[in-house]
Amino acid sequence: MKNKIDSLKLTTANPGKLIQNLFDKIDHKKIRSWEYDSDELLSHKGGQYIDHFYFKYSIDQKKGVLIFDLYSDGDKFAESKAIQLLERMLKEHFGDDSDII
Repeated sequence: MKNKIDSLKLTTANPGKLIQNLFDKIDHKKIRSWEYDSDELLSHKGGQYIDHFYFKYSIDQKKGVLIFDLYSDGDKFAESKAIQLLERMLKEHFGDDSDII
């Protein structure tokens, strides 16, 4: 079982559109190191991270905030890198349309 340990928040004009664009980029192999499952849980595909953490997102449309909650199995190495990996990917692909807060 994984426990919620941290969150990453970003602001954008349309959080729902950004998350859909993220999934579209994964589907079209424009983002190759991340994947999502049928529950739309986002995880990194790197061997050292597989099955150690995932992100569950939520949207505050009124405030224009997209929240990624980090869930981990307790692997300290994976936990120490998870937020950084997500932040780097979001900045690279959506940095012009969002700001991490």
